[in-house]
Amino acid sequence: MKDRAQKHRNIVNDILKSDVLHQHQCNAANKTFTALEENNVRAVVTAAEMQAGKSGIALALCCLQRLSLSDQDICNRRQLKDTLYLVTMPDTALKEQAEADLKLAQNVIVSNFVNFEKALENEFKGNPPKLIIIDECHYGSNVSAVRYSKIFDYLEQENDSCKVVFISATPFGALYGAETEYQEALELQQEAETENNKELLKEAAHVANNALKDSILRRNFNTRLVFHKTSNEYYGVREMLEHGKIKGLEENTKNFLFPSEERDEFVTQFKNHTGMGWSLVRVPAGAAMDAKQFLLSQGIDENAIYILGNSLSGVPEDEHCKIERFKKEFDDARLFDDKLIAITVAGCRAGINFGAMMKNNLISTWDSTVASVAAVVQANVGRACGYHGNNSSMHYTNINAAEAYAAILNYLESTCAEHAASDFDGLKEFFEDVCQEYHVNGLDVGLTIKYKRRRSIGDVETYKTDSYVAIPAKLLEDDVDFTQYTRDKTLLQAIQTLRDEFTAKGAPSVKGNRAMRGKKKNWIKAQWVNGDSYDNSEKAGVDGPQKQRAFTFKQMLDNDEYLEFNRVVAPGSGELTEDKQITAAVFSIYNISRRKVKKTMMLPEDVWEMCDHYGIDRDDTMFVLYKRGEYDIDRTLDKKLHNTLPETSTHLSDESHFSDKTENHY
Repeated sequence: MKDRAQKHRNIVNDILKSDVLHQHQCNAANKTFTALEENNVRAVVTAAEMQAGKSGIALALCCLQRLSLSDQDICNRRQLKDTLYLVTMPDTALKEQAEADLKLAQNVIVSNFVNFEKALENEFKGNPPKLIIIDECHYGSNVSAVRYSKIFDYLEQENDSCKVVFISATPFGALYGAETEYQEALELQQEAETENNKELLKEAAHVANNALKDSILRRNFNTRLVFHKTSNEYYGVREMLEHGKIKGLEENTKNFLFPSEERDEFVTQFKNHTGMGWSLVRVPAGAAMDAKQFLLSQGIDENAIYILGNSLSGVPEDEHCKIERFKKEFDDARLFDDKLIAITVAGCRAGINFGAMMKNNLISTWDSTVASVAAVVQANVGRACGYHGNNSSMHYTNINAAEAYAAILNYLESTCAEHAASDFDGLKEFFEDVCQEYHVNGLDVGLTIKYKRRRSIGDVETYKTDSYVAIPAKLLEDDVDFTQYTRDKTLLQAIQTLRDEFTAKGAPSVKGNRAMRGKKKNWIKAQWVNGDSYDNSEKAGVDGPQKQRAFTFKQMLDNDEYLEFNRVVAPGSGELTEDKQITAAVFSIYNISRRKVKKTMMLPEDVWEMCDHYGIDRDDTMFVLYKRGEYDIDRTLDKKLHNTLPETSTHLSDESHFSDKTENHY
């Protein structure tokens, strides 16, 4: 028995050691499988960058699953099929691609969400799967897309020993989309109870129940998160940013049909490129033919322009080009050193894996999306990621979203690259902070909040601002007496709490993210002002950059004008003004922006300017603290009345993004 078992294990080990798999893929699979072996852990989310080899990770997981069998089971032919790999999209090409990627693993069955029950019935007779792998789990964030309740119902009710692995480059929406919907449903449920609206109450309870079922963070599964650390040869979003190969498009420049310096640069680079090459342009649905006409007007040969897709709006049938045909045209163009341009549209799921050769000859990409992080990095930029030798191609896109994604990768790499993470609440707060800092609409696509009130105001309990005080922080000094600035005990306690955030580990150090978390600090809202948020109008909120905001509030309070404390707090990430007693704007040379901007940190002269304006001693850090005042019942009632407007569905959406494998609809 032992010799037979070893023979089977040798076959699997040969796959793990073969050229088909890279060491970094095996490392990610090992970390994932190790997490699954922890007590009571039944689910792991494996986050891996675009084109970093997720199919290889899946293959290695299949191998590890087979190796985990006992000697008796691994020799039993009936127990050969023990892993189910599910493709989220009901597409035959995706399924065939996955089967090809995993063909060496003889213990895996490939199916999709539509047919997974049939696969269980036909392929796992008398031997239910021990592992389920779900590819591209970010599609689960869309209300109209994949829902996980059936999978989890099966795992809970019929196969309670099976474990599940979710794999995606951007799993953020899948992690939190359903939970956000659940929280919205709970809020509506509370309103319905107050109004004694039984029909609405029943509907809200139904939505909340479904959202819980669809969340991949089912608490009883003790989900863990693993980050796949790529090898040094990988070229991705962070590397593009480091080499200055991503150029930002703003609202007034992103439209490829409108004149701009960026568009001129894109066209010039394409026309001046020597030798074979190609560019990719992504435009809004319905604009493909207009984009082609513009390219023709620039003297680009009509035979060099291809519109990728099928049944696209406004595109004649003979203008459509399927992806496989374009790849063949690319191969032919290489023979003659010709250049090509591919036009694709947003709003359809166009999954294109271009391969190393096409990436090596990529000149540039243009993406009209200025939306969520996932939509940007999974689209054109993501298609240029991977293991290839081209680090000169330029990418015109939403640089804020790209930088936000880089910040997320850095965070995941530092927190869960070596070991699995389980603090999903802390991770969610970090994601929300990133979205706020980089001014992006969200992490993922397709999140629909049902039953939300029209322009609903969540922070209704309203307060007046009582007063403010400005003080130099004197972080390099011990035992500072701040009673010369205020004798208010609440303000003095807030000052000490803020100082501790800088000096808890000794001398203050530069940080890109500080957070006043925990119940003991929840009563303070701190706004950490850095060089970017200080006076950059691009980073400004409703009241302008933090410098202008502080000056405006000072003038209002000095003139005894009414200043709503809710406006000062500017609550976000689930915060409520009613929970805050103090709001502090912290101007400091020790705060740094994670965004790649010209000015990431405040200069000492900037802080001195603030100190001089408030008439306090110059320092490298100063606090402006605002104290909450009286409850404003009139404004509170006005907001509550506003929230009784007719219901509507709020749809937080953006243009769909690419997946990692080829689809037969573009």
